[in-house]
Amino acid sequence: MSQPDVIIVGGGIVGLACARELAACEASVEVLDDGTRPGAATPASAGLLAPFHNAKPDDPVLTLSIRGRDLYRELVPKLRDETGIDAHLWTGGILHVAFTQAEVDRIRGAIAWQRQQGLITDWLDAHDVHQRAPGISRKALGALLGAEDGALDPVAFMEALRVSAMNAGVQITQGQRVDSLVRNHDRVTGVLTTAGPRSAGAVLIAAGCWSGRIAGLPRPLTVEPIRGQMIALEWPAGEPTGIAVSSAGYVLRRGDEALVGSTMEYAGFEPSVTVDGVTRLLDAAGQLYPALDGRPVRRKWAGLRPGCPDGRPIIGPDPVLQDLWYATGHGRSGILLAAVTAEIIAALYCKQPIEHDLSGVSPSRFWAY
Repeated sequence: MSQPDVIIVGGGIVGLACARELAACEASVEVLDDGTRPGAATPASAGLLAPFHNAKPDDPVLTLSIRGRDLYRELVPKLRDETGIDAHLWTGGILHVAFTQAEVDRIRGAIAWQRQQGLITDWLDAHDVHQRAPGISRKALGALLGAEDGALDPVAFMEALRVSAMNAGVQITQGQRVDSLVRNHDRVTGVLTTAGPRSAGAVLIAAGCWSGRIAGLPRPLTVEPIRGQMIALEWPAGEPTGIAVSSAGYVLRRGDEALVGSTMEYAGFEPSVTVDGVTRLLDAAGQLYPALDGRPVRRKWAGLRPGCPDGRPIIGPDPVLQDLWYATGHGRSGILLAAVTAEIIAALYCKQPIEHDLSGVSPSRFWAY
């Protein structure tokens, strides 16, 4: 491949989604994927599409999160038709369950402001919760129902993105770690990899929690790893498919397994599973579904999410260094925001109209000039 228009540093779900969208507006793209570092976020994710989880009235990312969720209703079937890979999109809703009166008050307050903003959420009392999910604990006092929320299989979705991007002409180069940007005064001209220098018209940083470890950035990038541990148990026999969230964690069905997640830990670049983490996840599972209490752990794993101090991603061009772009720092919302992040990056790069308010995710919010 000759010099590409854009080099994307990182071959995870965000990098591949951006590659596919940039190729759609006729940019030549190369994705550089190290692929050797343990703890990558996408394979460790549950794939929740839950924009209302911990959302606040003034959350500048909520609109983007809802847009991101809604994009999958068209994107997943389109990728399935194109690649033959089914990401198993499930849109049957998510229950955010309350177990204390304080949680009831908080959730009902959230429903009130969400409805004022025209968003679709509902309160279910305990009877309705158990009609919908009989296995939920009888201690549940009620739940917020995000009726349009759901989940997908992140590994299958990432593979579908990879195949689609390659079909569109994207070159994906495996096994090359990007160590540094290459700069010419106030412009990025490429990257230095473990295999040597590589020139490009622009560089997009989408390397997850490793984004800030790339040398030559114009200033420190405030993206750090947040460890998330997960476990898999046997799904309770006879229980309908569903997703339930509590203040302690979440449980969703994938195949014949109950996936339970996830911890939020600042443990550096250490993607190990701990006894304490597994214990907390088992407690969360048993709180939501008593039938899961005491079941043996089938699998356990951990991933490293790229977190920003304000809990919001960094999306868009660098405010000073020309031809440097960012799509990183998505935290635990990488799956949810991948498609809308790609939509934003492609629109900005290709100078197309964009409807979103990007002030909440702009790289310039951290640096005043």
